[in-house]
Amino acid sequence: MLAVLTKRKTVSEVCRELQVSETSFNRWREQALEAIDEAMKDKADQNKGDVDMERRLAEAERTIGRLALENELLGKASRWLT
Repeated sequence: MLAVLTKRKTVSEVCRELQVSETSFNRWREQALEAIDEAMKDKADQNKGDVDMERRLAEAERTIGRLALENELLGKASRWLT
């Protein structure tokens, strides 16, 4: 099948070599192309999820930093007041 996709051989040549009909070959090719398309969509969805996760992580890190600073300031204020 790769030979056909890369145009090194014709469908007829590959079918003769594999001893299958062109109908079967075309069905297999369509199934392979659909699987590739689905895999690419899944990868795109995964990348989108990764970007969202990185954004959420950065936001959480900023919040932790802000809370740590507030905690430190409150501790100093508490010691100063007592």
